Amino acid sequence: MLPIVSIFNLVSALFFGGITLKLYLSYKKKKDENLGNFFKGFLSLTILLVLIASPGLIFSDLKTISLMYAIYPFFTLLGVAYFGVIPLKVLGWKKTKELFFRSMVGIAVVITFFNIIDWQPAIVHQQAPFIYWEDTRGDVMNIILGAVLGLTLLLIAVFFINQGLKSSDKFVKIRAFFIAAGIISLIMSAGTNFIFGASAQEYLGSIMANFFNVLAAVLIAAGIYYKPKTSS
Repeated sequence: MLPIVSIFNLVSALFFGGITLKLYLSYKKKKDENLGNFFKGFLSLTILLVLIASPGLIFSDLKTISLMYAIYPFFTLLGVAYFGVIPLKVLGWKKTKELFFRSMVGIAVVITFFNIIDWQPAIVHQQAPFIYWEDTRGDVMNIILGAVLGLTLLLIAVFFINQGLKSSDKFVKIRAFFIAAGIISLIMSAGTNFIFGASAQEYLGSIMANFFNVLAAVLIAAGIYYKPKTSS
C-alpha cells in the first residue's frame, strides 16, 4: 500500500528544508534579526513536516505514529510564533513581542501535553492503493489548533497587507504582498488540516493542505528574496 499522505508531506518537507537552508545562509551572512526569525519559523515547519512524513516511510508502529502526531503541533505553533514576532519587532513593541512569543510557546506546550496524556494508537485508513493514518486528538482539539493558528496567521497577514498599502515604495509593496499571500496560504493549509480535513477520504484534504504549504513557501520566499531590477 502506498503511504500517499506521507509522500506529499515529504515533498513539502524537502521544499521547506531547501528554503530553510537558504535562509540560514543569508542570516549567517547578514545577521538580520527578522531574517533569523524567518529562518527559525521555516525550520520549525520543516521539522513538523518531517514528523508527519514519517508514517509508513520510517515508522509503522501505530503508537509511534501517534506520538509523531502528538508532538508535531508544538513545532507548528513554534513556527507561527517566530513569524509573529517579525511584525511586532517592526512596530517596536518589544514587551508585546516577548509576551506573544512566550504565550505561543506556552500554548504549544499545553496542547502537546494534552495530546501525549491521551496517547492512543493512530487510526489506520486504507483505500486501495493508498494507506494513511489519522491522529487521535479528536475534533475539539483539532478545531482549537486550527482556530489558534488561523487567527494568529490572519493577524500577521493583515500586518503585511497594511504595510504594503501604506508604503509608497513599489519594492516594499511587492515584498509585503508576497509574504501576506504566503501567510494566507498557510491559513488555508491550517483550515484544511485541522478544521475541514477530517473525512473518510482524509488523504484528499492532506494533498490540498500540502499544495497550500508549498504555495506558501514559494510566496514567502519570493517576498523575502525579491529585489528590484537594477538598470544597466
